Amino acid sequence: MSNEETSAIVETGKVPEARYTLVAVPDTGLVGIIAAGHIVRSKNMREIGYVRSAVLPPLVVIHDGEPKSPVRIYSDQKILALISETPLPSSTYRRLAIDIAKWSKERKVNMLVSLTGIAVQNRLEIEKPQVFGLGSSAEIREFLKSRNIPMLEEGFLAGPHALILNRCIEEKVPIAILLVQSHSQFPDPGATVSLIECLNDAFQLDVEIQSLKEQADEFRLKLRELMQRTQQSMTGMQKSQEEEIPAFYR
Repeated sequence: MSNEETSAIVETGKVPEARYTLVAVPDTGLVGIIAAGHIVRSKNMREIGYVRSAVLPPLVVIHDGEPKSPVRIYSDQKILALISETPLPSSTYRRLAIDIAKWSKERKVNMLVSLTGIAVQNRLEIEKPQVFGLGSSAEIREFLKSRNIPMLEEGFLAGPHALILNRCIEEKVPIAILLVQSHSQFPDPGATVSLIECLNDAFQLDVEIQSLKEQADEFRLKLRELMQRTQQSMTGMQKSQEEEIPAFYR
C-alpha cells in the first residue's frame, strides 16, 4: 500500500465552515505551537480530527490518560487549528503538506494561516517583535496589507512552512504565513504575544494574552527540551538560510 493510501486527515467530529485554519508545527522559537496551543485553550476549542500517516514517527501523545495522534485538529465556530505537538522528521513534512492542502481544498477553507518565527540575531534588543506576512497570491497579500501587516519583501523561507506553502500554491489553496521576529535557539513566548496580538487585530479572534505574559518564564522552562529536539529536527532543512539575503539582491 502506498503512502498516498496510508496518509490522511481523519475527522472525528463535525467540521464547521470555518473561514480560517491556523497551522502550527515546532519551528523557530516555538512561537507557532505556543500561540496555537494558547488559542485552543483560551477559546475552549474541541478536537475534531487528527492526521493518520504511515510516515509519522511511532509516537502517541497522552492527555488525561487518553492516547492521541501527535498531529491534531481543533475547532470552534470561527477557526480551525492544526497542531503538531512534537517535531517531526524532515521527510514527514512533505507528506503532511500534501494532506493539509488536499483536506483544506476539499473543505473549502477560505485561508490557511501558518504561524512561525523568523530568527533575528538581535532579538534581545527588540522590546516588541514585529510580525511580517507572506501570501500565496496577490489577493492574500492585499488582505494582509489591509490589516497593516508588513510584507516580507526579500529573503528565504525554509522548513515545513515552505513545503506547506509550495503545496498550497500548487493546489490553489489560499495561504498566508505570519512570521514574527524570534529567538532561534530558545522558546520565545514574548514573540508569541506579538503574534497573537496580530491575529487578534487581523482576524478578530479576541484571544486574551495576559495569562500568556504571566506564564512566559514557565513556558521557557517547560519547552526547553522541545526546543532542543526541534533544532535537531530542523538540522538539514536549511533553516539558517532564512537569515540570509538572496544572492540576486546583494
